[in-house]
Amino acid sequence: MKLILSKTQSVAFTGHRSIAPEKVPELRRQVRGKIKLLYMLGFRNFVSGMAMGFDMLAAEEVIKLKGELSDLKLIAVIPYRGQSERWAYQQRERYQRILSKADEEILLSEGYFNGCLLKRNDYMLDHVSGIIAYFDGKPMGGTFYTCRNARAKGIDLINLYRLV
Repeated sequence: MKLILSKTQSVAFTGHRSIAPEKVPELRRQVRGKIKLLYMLGFRNFVSGMAMGFDMLAAEEVIKLKGELSDLKLIAVIPYRGQSERWAYQQRERYQRILSKADEEILLSEGYFNGCLLKRNDYMLDHVSGIIAYFDGKPMGGTFYTCRNARAKGIDLINLYRLV
């Protein structure tokens, strides 16, 4: 069954691919806390672009909370088929585990093209009213692009970078 995303009930994740190992436990705790808070405020759909790093970490936290928060949904927005093909084996396995537990997969393109990752970010921004980010503030990369455009569109943004 295809979910119809309600923008007012949907939040997306965006963040860096690299997270210092010593920060991961606290970041996971912060993500869980924000998901629970937003759930209490009526948000049910949590959208991941399925990139390595923060996107997959946050998706895993949604999956862990699904038993506790019964109508919580994980939506995986996949920029192109084969997104994980060139990743290391462990990361590909992790990606597949997350996808197998997602409530919906949205595939945006059959193949890679220049700009497809930004198109994925734009798609997420068009379908959510909030962002949970892990953004260091440096003006470069996809996380910068997504946070800047979220602010320009008036989308609420929670940045966990300074909290961990």
